[in-house]
Amino acid sequence: MEKIYILNENGRFCGLRDRGEVHNQGILHSAVQCWIMNSKGEVLVQRRAATKDKSAGKWDVSFGGHCVKADKDEDILLANVIKEGKEELGLKIKADDVIKLGEVRYTSQENKNKELLGVFLIRVADNQKFVFEDGEVSEVKWMRPEDLRKNIQDKSKEYANRLGAVSLLQCYGY
Repeated sequence: MEKIYILNENGRFCGLRDRGEVHNQGILHSAVQCWIMNSKGEVLVQRRAATKDKSAGKWDVSFGGHCVKADKDEDILLANVIKEGKEELGLKIKADDVIKLGEVRYTSQENKNKELLGVFLIRVADNQKFVFEDGEVSEVKWMRPEDLRKNIQDKSKEYANRLGAVSLLQCYGY
């Protein structure tokens, strides 16, 4: 079973626990979301694979995931952004490429899934290639942030419900 970082109510790391246990008991835990942006100011959205246990087949943030154990001297959030980008989209991310936009608390599944999301942005070249080797992503597309926000409102059933963090793009002028 995957072990993920749990947090106290102040958002401080306080250990690792089994993912299933964390969700079953509604324990606050750490996760990352990362938006990928091209030179046109468009963000990449991914369609989650039909086999995913949550939000299967829905459009979601460029990539993200729960925070798992990082090396002792690593920044936990940054290490997990780099790991998730490689796993989900085949990206080779350097720490200098990552911009932290902020944090958002997210609760779903009848208060069983409580996350403190570190939300990040990475700019990539327009010709960036993506590889979906781990089976988590079925397709991607580029969208203008304002179109994404409108679609989330108008077609909410097509989108993962944790996309509220898209508002952080607007806060930074994206």
